[in-house]
Amino acid sequence: MRHGVIGRQDVAILLVACSLGGCVLPQHDMADGSALTAMPPAPATAVSAGGSGNPQAQNALGMQYYGGEGLPQNYGKAAGYFYRAAAQGQVNSQYQLATMYSAGLGVPVDPGYADYWYAQAANGGDVRAQNALGDAYTDGTGIAPDDTQAAYWYAKAAAQGNAAAENSLGYDYNSGRGVPQDFGRAAALFEAAAAQGNVKAEHNLGDYYAHGRGVTQSYVMAVHWWTQAAEAGNADSEDDLGNAYHLGQGTAQDDGEAVFWWTRAAAQANNPAEFSLGQAYFSGQGVPRDLEKSAYFFLLAANP
Repeated sequence: MRHGVIGRQDVAILLVACSLGGCVLPQHDMADGSALTAMPPAPATAVSAGGSGNPQAQNALGMQYYGGEGLPQNYGKAAGYFYRAAAQGQVNSQYQLATMYSAGLGVPVDPGYADYWYAQAANGGDVRAQNALGDAYTDGTGIAPDDTQAAYWYAKAAAQGNAAAENSLGYDYNSGRGVPQDFGRAAALFEAAAAQGNVKAEHNLGDYYAHGRGVTQSYVMAVHWWTQAAEAGNADSEDDLGNAYHLGQGTAQDDGEAVFWWTRAAAQANNPAEFSLGQAYFSGQGVPRDLEKSAYFFLLAANP
C-alpha cells in the first residue's frame, strides 16, 4: 500500500506537537517506496500559523525570500513559508524544504528531515525529489542504504527524463545493484542521459563502446563520447582520451595529444594520468625527456 502526504486535517495537530519537542508519524512499510516516517519540527516562523493559509501563496513567498526576489533574502523566512505550504501538500515547497534541511539553509542540517520531505515530494511526482531520494538510498544519507529503493526512485525519475537519474539507474543495471544486471538497459540509459549532456553518462557510454558492453564495440564511438565528457572537464574521460591518442585507438596516434589530455586529468589528481605522464616524461614520448618531471608525476601517482 502506498502512502501519500499527510492530510490537511492533521496539520494543526502535528504543528503543535512538533513545536513542543518533535513528533514521529506511524511506521510505514517501505517495500513499495512509500514516504519516510520522521516528521520534522516546524520552523519557528511557521509554528503559530498552523496549517492555515493559501499554500500556493506560501510557496511563492518562500521562493521570493529564498532568492531575494522582491523581498530581502532570508532563508529562515523562506523555510517557514515552505514548511507551512509543505505541510498542506504543496509539492514544490516539500522539495525546497528538503534541500534546505540538506544544506542547512535557514534550518539545521538534518539529512533525515531532508529525506522525509524528499519522500513527500517524490510521492507527489516531483522528479527532482525522486532522483534525490534515489541518491539518499544509494549513499545511505539520512536513511539506511537500500539499493532496491534507490533503483525504484531512479526509475521513477528516469521515466520523466531526468538525466541524472537515467545515469544512476544505468549504474545500477551495470552492476546489478537493486535490479538484475543488464548491460543493454544500462547502455540505453547512459545514451539517453548523454544525449541530454550528462557528463558522467557521456564518460560511461564511452567506456561501454570501448569494451563493447551493451553496444557494438567501437573505439571511434568511445573517443566521441570521451571527447564530449573531457571537454566538459571529466578527469576520467581526459585520461581515457589520452590513452586513446597514445595507442591510436579510435583516432590517429598522437603522443602530444595524449600528454595534453593526461596533463588536464592529472591537474584533477587523476592517478592513472599522473602515472602516464611520469612514463611520458621518462621516455620522452610527446614531450621532451625530463627525469625530474617524470619523478614528480611518479611521486604523485605513488602517493595519492
